[in-house]
Amino acid sequence: MNKVVVGIDVSMDDFHVCLKVRDKDERTKIRGSRTFKNTKQGFEELLRWAQRKEKSISLFVMEATGVYHENLAYFLYDKDQTVSVVLANKMKNYIKSLNVKTKTDKTDAKAIAKLGIERSLVPWKPMSSEYKKLRDMCRELLSQKKDRQRAMSQLHAFNKAHEKSDTIIKLKEEQIELSDKIIAALEKSIHQTVNQDPDFKKKIKKLETIPGLRFVTIVILICETNGFELFKNIRQVVSYAGLDVVLDQSGNHNGKTRISKKGNSRIRQALYMPAMSAIQYNKPIRKLHERICRKNPKIRQKGVVAGMRKLLILVYTLWKKDEEFDINYQWGV
Repeated sequence: MNKVVVGIDVSMDDFHVCLKVRDKDERTKIRGSRTFKNTKQGFEELLRWAQRKEKSISLFVMEATGVYHENLAYFLYDKDQTVSVVLANKMKNYIKSLNVKTKTDKTDAKAIAKLGIERSLVPWKPMSSEYKKLRDMCRELLSQKKDRQRAMSQLHAFNKAHEKSDTIIKLKEEQIELSDKIIAALEKSIHQTVNQDPDFKKKIKKLETIPGLRFVTIVILICETNGFELFKNIRQVVSYAGLDVVLDQSGNHNGKTRISKKGNSRIRQALYMPAMSAIQYNKPIRKLHERICRKNPKIRQKGVVAGMRKLLILVYTLWKKDEEFDINYQWGV
């Protein structure tokens, strides 16, 4: 039986596809490639185009690209198509293994189709309606907190400025007051939604035993990762959050070591303040921070990033094991 795979490289405005077929003699060939608009009309055109090429499609494969792939994934799933969503770091490593020197949307779609042909990929399942509802509320909460912090900084600057404008100061104060009300309302709604699911609430309670983490932060991490559904190991989780370390070394050159930041920025935003708290109140993370800062006292931020990464690893591990935090457990660093 033929295996027919459609590889899809998704961007904000459009997506490029490559339809590849492997026959019973293990021979592969490309049946076509094309670009479609990242709209519902584009999704419908894709499905008609693919089914004209081949009556039965084995798999649609796409890379997890922020939120740009979501509408297409949901559309295909609703049309009873088998979909697989591949994590960005997995796709990146696979393309590297192919030694592809030219990188375009077309070559990426071709590589994604090749991955679907060669590998046995896990079918994608949509996020539950409860998770999606919570995720949307959590994203709005993070956005409001970011706007509030920006307004606070602007208000501070206006108050210190020469010949300050009372009108602007009043508007900024009203903006901050409104943000406080919205943040309080969102946090209340998040609590109410979690309380409706006793099992989910119970698992969240276990994660609240991690010193430095609050209820809302935990919910953000769980919803942004869909309960860690796509992840098989810690390395994948860390990469998805953009907290993986990037080395800059070549021959005698030793550049700066940094995190990639190529991942879910909301996870990093949610973890920053909890990491600052954990450095003070979470003994294993405090020791990790101190050890890193001793190596390089001038860049203490590295210790904070390490704390963020450690908190994420703890949440992932305890969520998978359905266990509480144990201060005496040797988690390693």
